[in-house]
This record gives sequence, structure tokens and C-alpha cells, in this order.
Amino acid sequence: MSRLRALAANMAAVITGKAATAVVGLLTIVALTRHLGPTEYGYYRTVLTYSAFAAVLADSGLYMVTLREMARGGVDARRVLGNALPLRVVSTGIVLLAGAAAAWLTPYDTIVKWGMLIGAAIYTCLQTSDLLIAAFQSVLKQARNAVAEVTGAVVTLAAVAALSLTHVGALPMLGATLLGAAVAVWISMRLVRRLVVFRVSFDLPLWRHYLIVGLPLAGSQILGMAMLRGDSLLLSLFQPAAAVGLYGVPSKLFEVTTSVPYILSGLMMPALTASAASDPAEFSRQLGHTLDMAAVYGVGIVIAFAPFAGRLLALISGEQFAAGAPALVVIAFAIAFAGLTHVLRFTLVACGKPRLVLIADAVACACAFAAYFGLIPRFSLLGAAAGTVVAETTALIAMIIALQRAGRRLPSLANPAKAVLAGGLAVVAMKYLAAFGTQWLLALAAGGALYLAVLALTRAIPREVLQVILGSARKTKVGHG
Repeated sequence: MSRLRALAANMAAVITGKAATAVVGLLTIVALTRHLGPTEYGYYRTVLTYSAFAAVLADSGLYMVTLREMARGGVDARRVLGNALPLRVVSTGIVLLAGAAAAWLTPYDTIVKWGMLIGAAIYTCLQTSDLLIAAFQSVLKQARNAVAEVTGAVVTLAAVAALSLTHVGALPMLGATLLGAAVAVWISMRLVRRLVVFRVSFDLPLWRHYLIVGLPLAGSQILGMAMLRGDSLLLSLFQPAAAVGLYGVPSKLFEVTTSVPYILSGLMMPALTASAASDPAEFSRQLGHTLDMAAVYGVGIVIAFAPFAGRLLALISGEQFAAGAPALVVIAFAIAFAGLTHVLRFTLVACGKPRLVLIADAVACACAFAAYFGLIPRFSLLGAAAGTVVAETTALIAMIIALQRAGRRLPSLANPAKAVLAGGLAVVAMKYLAAFGTQWLLALAAGGALYLAVLALTRAIPREVLQVILGSARKTKVGHG
């Protein structure tokens, strides 16, 4: 129970940090889109999308390998981190610079090609920060990473806001993003050293071991990134920059919101790894709680984004971006599926089955690109969003099958079903209120309150987690739950 309390408290801190980062990120999107407009923002998103593809080629599964190695008993965490960190910087830097050079062979506009150099630096910082998360998660101190993440986001917002007072285009805004990413990785490095006093090491045999172990995970990461960014990349090739800009806001919201279940899965991975071999009942209980939380979160995103998508986009980026509303409605469902998929992906790695993850992602990626190529040329950004739903639905089904192949049973889906029921009631309430003239933000707030109330009444969220989040964990009895 003490482990669960610590985990729930850490998750509450993570969600708080992610919420703060999401708010700041939302304000940054507001500033960027309102200043740049659909075309220049399309350039900005194209650079980041292309750079993300290049970055994942250098990933090598290092984040999951580092997290798993540091979670094992008897392992020198200082040696693990001291070698994984320079390996991450070297591999990412080399591949991203090569990718920036290769961009000059593409039909992209010149402004995008020059932007790739800035994008390379941005993603080197971002992937370094992502690796350091493993150190925070291994000791359940994820709140410290949230400090770095929020600070970096605030720096980016400040720089973007300052530049918005001028008449600059996409390239200076990419520079502002780089500044925030650099600040975040610098703070993360300083905070990590307080937890794990490591020294940078170039143990080449250990590097080779990490690369070999992470090879299946690297393949899975590449396939996952292909699914995540393939829609935007193909949209940028088949459609004008303005369409990429319109789709950029829904796709950015997808990235921001799916990071929460990703972090949740990472937090649960050490406990799942420990119980996978020794205590099947505890493993099933922990997996069930994690899936419950991911389902509650995913349904919450759907009811937050879908009912008033056009008004939400107009509020964020201005009326000229409201045309992306159909894409946001569809993307909301992809977010819900993606959260569940993240949980099962981490679970399979915790069970020592990365090969099954790779196979599942390969199947999902093939279905995704079939959908992207079939839908994007004809339906533009709506086709990209529909392709993303196909990708995430296929990935979820493939992960469920892989879990069964690994000899693990899927826990009860009673609580996710309760979340879907609560979400349906909330949407009906919101539409009813809006039909009678209630201002849409008030209707949205009322629907959200109803959703949470139904969840609480049906006990769809694990009681221990609720008590910690509400600040009443001290009242929990040791044997309760």
C-alpha cells in the first residue's frame, strides 16, 4: 500500500505539472497561431514534424532500456545513466544533422529547409530531457522533472510572446522553441544529479549492449513515430502549408494530451516489472488500475474536445483556425485509444516481451499508412485525422492480442465501461444546455462536473488514487483497498 500511495502521490504531482505545461503550451499555441497564421504556422509544424521523424531514428529504445535497467535490483544506477546520457546525445545529434542535410533534397520551401537546422537542435534537447525522465521515474521523483518541463515551457512562451510584438516568421519562433528546450534540459540535468550522482562515461561495450537490447524497442519507436507524425508529414507533401497549419493545432493537442498516459505508464513500469514474474495477482491489479485511469482520462479528453471543437479552436487560435474542427473531433477519439495503447505497450516491455510490441506496432503502422495514403490526398486534414484513428485503433487491438500471446489476461473492463457511460451522459447534458442558450464554456464546465460526479458515484477511479489527489490520503487505513 505504501508503494501505491507513493505512486499515486507522484502521479498527482505529474498530472499537476503536465496540466501546468499544457496550459502554458496552449498559450504558446495561441501566440504562435495568431501571430503566424495558417501558412507560416504550417512551416513551423512541418519543421518539427520532419525533425521528429529524424530524431526517432536515433532513439534506439534508450528511454525504456534505461528505465528498465535502473529499476532492476543490484544495478549501479550511476553507471547506467552515465553511459546512456552521452549515447543519447551523440546518436541523436549525428542523425538529426544528417536529416537536416537530407532535407535539402526534398521539395520543401527554403524556409523549411533552413528551419531543419534549428529543429535538429530542438530535438537533441528534447530527447535528452526524455532520457532523464527515466532517472526521475526510477525513484518516483517525477515532480522534479515537472519543474524543468514547466520552466522550459514558460521560457518558450515568454520568447514567443516577445517575438509576437514584431513581424517575424517561423524561423525566429523555432529559435524561441529551442531556447525553452535548452533551459528545460539544463534544469533537468541539475536536478537529476541530486538524485543520481553520475559521471559521463564512454563505455563502448555497454553502449553496444544498450543498442542491441533496445533494437526491438527502437523499431517499435520508429513505427510509433511513423504513426504519430505520418499524418502531418504526408499532409505536408500532398497539401499546401495552410492545410498543415490548420491541422497543426489538433495534432499539437494530440501530442500534449497523450503525454499524460505515457507518463502514467512509465511510472507504473517499475512496479509492473517487479510483479510480472513474482506476483501475477498483484500484476493484474496494478495493470487494471492503470488501464482504468487511462480510460477515465481518455473519455475526459473526448468530452472536452469534441462537443464544441470549432469554438474551442477559435478560442485558441482565432476564427481562421476553426475550419479544423472536424479534424479535432476525430482526433479526440484517437487520443482516448492512444492512452490505453501506451499502457499495454509499457506492460509488454515490463514482461520482457519487446518483440511482441514491435510486431504489434508493425501491423498498426502498415494499417495507418494505408489509411493515410488513401484518405489524405482526397480528404486533406480530415483524412489525416481519420487515418490517426485507424492507426490508434489498430495499435490497441494489436497490443491486446500481444498481451494474450504473452500469457497475460486483460483485467476487468468494468471501470472503463463506467467512464464511457459517464462521458455519454456528460455530452448529452452539454448539448442540452447549449440548445437552451447556455454559453458553451459554461455548458462544457457543467458537463465536466457531471462526468466527475458520475465517476465518483460509480467508483470508476481507484479509491487510493482519489484520496491522494484530493489530499486525504492520510485518512486511508493501511489495510484498506
